[in-house]
Amino acid sequence: MSSLTNDGASVTVTLSNCTADDARSVLARLTSRFPDRSGNGTAPADETHPTVWTAELDIGAEAPGSVPDTKIGGPVSVTAQGAPHDVSRVRAALAEDFTVQDAGSVSGDQERESQFVLVPR
Repeated sequence: MSSLTNDGASVTVTLSNCTADDARSVLARLTSRFPDRSGNGTAPADETHPTVWTAELDIGAEAPGSVPDTKIGGPVSVTAQGAPHDVSRVRAALAEDFTVQDAGSVSGDQERESQFVLVPR
């Protein structure tokens, strides 16, 4: 059993409509706070055509490590999907470094999908 498996709390985060540098910055911020279960939490260094980056964050655990410099050059579209409280924790972590604009959400029985737009401060 994985050491990341605790209460099963995870949020899938998808980034789009941004540069690879901005995706790297946002993912670095999130994965410095929450462990990445997927192993996808870094944007490729040399990709020229990716349009979507994704990570599955373990919200039930705190990731050790320092918080990286988290500047973005332009807007970043973020979709977060998971339990409502866990999605709120991801939004709060993003709000520490970016201006977060709510762009809509859909709630299910025990899950929420929320869209945000991050803009530089």
